[in-house]
Amino acid sequence: MTQQSTNTVLIDGFAFTECPRWHGGRLWFVDMHLNKVVSVLPDGSGESTLEVPGSPGGIGWLPDGRLLIVLMEERQILRLDNSGLVVHADLSATVATTLNDLAVDSSGRCYVGETGFDPHEFLSTSADIERVSSGTFECPQPSRLFVVDPDGQYREVASGLSFANGIVIDEKEKFLFVAESFGARLSRYDLRPDGGLGNRTELFLGFAPDGIGLDQWGCVWVADVFGCAAQRIDRNGVLLERTDSEQLCLACAVGGIDGDRLYLCSSPSLDPAECLERLGSKLESHIVRPPVSPNGPRPT
Repeated sequence: MTQQSTNTVLIDGFAFTECPRWHGGRLWFVDMHLNKVVSVLPDGSGESTLEVPGSPGGIGWLPDGRLLIVLMEERQILRLDNSGLVVHADLSATVATTLNDLAVDSSGRCYVGETGFDPHEFLSTSADIERVSSGTFECPQPSRLFVVDPDGQYREVASGLSFANGIVIDEKEKFLFVAESFGARLSRYDLRPDGGLGNRTELFLGFAPDGIGLDQWGCVWVADVFGCAAQRIDRNGVLLERTDSEQLCLACAVGGIDGDRLYLCSSPSLDPAECLERLGSKLESHIVRPPVSPNGPRPT
């Protein structure tokens, strides 16, 4: 596996950057602790900020361009209409903990995961981190995935996950990938025409994944939080390469004008109070090339 470590800091000075997305010629991300959604131009300039009434999680867009934002603790998905933010879907009657990441397909269906428990209660020592990274941690409560239709109606489509985190959809190959942070794996599902999921395949990673992103070659980039890196895998879970950060790597996405930029969200800490005090969270960028692997994914 090739190791790479040359990143450029695109923008910094945030508390906790997460959930990066490339959309409409801009890089979008959230600051979970400052309760805002931010977008910038490819060079990091032209910052635009949207304040939200709670801690934001995953973001995505409906086919007509309207922005969707997860409100984690409220267990709601907001939609940005011309009149402002409105509730797109309310999962609070079904989800007892918090919502997390989100991905939207081309029809306007969105997939959202619940956490199932508070992760900060189980990551106080290096031994805890080792158990999580090795996949030997026993989750106190498994989590689920839900699909939300364009009209806001939702239903459960997957269960038994070890802390559902980043989600990406490969519509060409009809796959959905979800990171299981406390299971040290990704789960890959077949996408059904009705929005359901089937044929779960578990791809063991050997590290705790957080946010994930899909590149133009069908590879999945996975944030390796405690390894301070993003790792690239093919659709069968084969590790191809990595790029390192000097900080904890929280999430990643691929975009840019030519689709060849990997964007990393990084932070010096997971502790909310420390993050708010230091404001050391960043967006980093890195150039990615076509994968080289005998078992690699499809070419363009």
